Amino acid sequence: MRLPDTSDTIAAQATPPGAGALAVIRISGPAAFAAASAFLSPVPRSPGHASARLLSVKEGGALVDRAVVVFYRGPASYTGDDTVEISCHGSPYIIRTILNLAVKNGARPAGPGEFTLRAFLNGKLDLAQAEAVGELIAASSAGAHRAAITQAEGGLSSEVRVIRAGLVELLAELEARLDDSYEEVPALELKAFSGRAAAAGKKTLGLASGYEAGRGIREGVKVVIAGAPNSGKSSLLNALLGYDRAMVSPRSGTTRDTLEAPLEINGFSVLFTDTAGLNARAASPLEREGVRRAEKAIAAADTVLLVKDASIKETPGDRLAEREIARLALKSARLVRVLNKTDLRGRKGRASAGCLEVSAKTGRGLPGLKAALVAEQEKVFRDGAQAAVTSARHFAALAAAAGELAGLAALLKKKAPPLELAAERLRGALQYLGALLGETAPEEVLESVFRNFCVGK
Repeated sequence: MRLPDTSDTIAAQATPPGAGALAVIRISGPAAFAAASAFLSPVPRSPGHASARLLSVKEGGALVDRAVVVFYRGPASYTGDDTVEISCHGSPYIIRTILNLAVKNGARPAGPGEFTLRAFLNGKLDLAQAEAVGELIAASSAGAHRAAITQAEGGLSSEVRVIRAGLVELLAELEARLDDSYEEVPALELKAFSGRAAAAGKKTLGLASGYEAGRGIREGVKVVIAGAPNSGKSSLLNALLGYDRAMVSPRSGTTRDTLEAPLEINGFSVLFTDTAGLNARAASPLEREGVRRAEKAIAAADTVLLVKDASIKETPGDRLAEREIARLALKSARLVRVLNKTDLRGRKGRASAGCLEVSAKTGRGLPGLKAALVAEQEKVFRDGAQAAVTSARHFAALAAAAGELAGLAALLKKKAPPLELAAERLRGALQYLGALLGETAPEEVLESVFRNFCVGK
């Protein structure tokens, strides 16, 4: 990627396309005031910072619209450059005309995320904060919003900076001794040094380990409902949702395809997938295809609900379902065993050891089941929202840094630790953490981050 020229002036619509009551057009760059003044009337001679004015937008002397215009003087603006924000009526014609006037008078159309890219390049926010801006816009649940807003305010960045500061001190201690050819510096206090390095490694690994829960906060938790035929999977889905999403029948094998439905639980997004029963005796091609799709869904799940029928003893189908889920599910996936139809359990019913007891008919146990599905996400916020690692890029950087620090710990356990190799491990960890913040990020990383932003942000 070749970074765009930041010495020019850019313009874009900052609100969604289409007709509406209002629209906001943003112009930013060294010539932002001059470009806007060319078509605004009366022409502001020296607008104050963050001052709003009701001005006329004119094209060739003809009135286009009356708009509220706010002038921001750099560096005290979102991008760090002079910026003009024009709030006009949301007519597509008016929007198009104002953008054309801005371009005719020295601006160029902005690319995706270019305003936030400039904010990053001008030091207004680091790369982790810039990514959080995009996540904040995309947040579809209270949990995703909370994680994004905390990160945008520097929660994760501050955690990483504390770790980096400690590692810089450790590296300085090593380098002082490596450069000490006359042995004037006291010998390294290895025990204290190792303890500080281990604490940094533990903190880094702790941040990385929160990624699975953090990803669920951002993207939603993928929950697959699986089990033997006629165990009450579809009834359980309908009960959790509070409305009839799936068809239910006393006959086994009603569900032949995967069926998805979203639900927000305690502020967290959950995407349920109902599946066909895992039946070894599936005879028809349609039944076998249903089982294949169920297996595919299980292989991609964050959590698998293994549903069993409480009104009967354990069946070969239950044992088959247990084996297949163990074979197919990701190692990181949670398995929650659910005993459904407890309202029908009589003497022939089964014991509930290791299972959550519920009744899709009466609603018994459903609140507890819902809470269990988002327990990991809620724990993140109990421990501190600044620890919510929601980005795969951040996880990769933290995991790599933790790996370097684990290697450092192994070196320090040796009888005569090689300080040169120990210093290299510290430099590696610092490089990975710097990449997370954008201090050492290559241009292709910047391109991958900002290309997913909307134009105007």
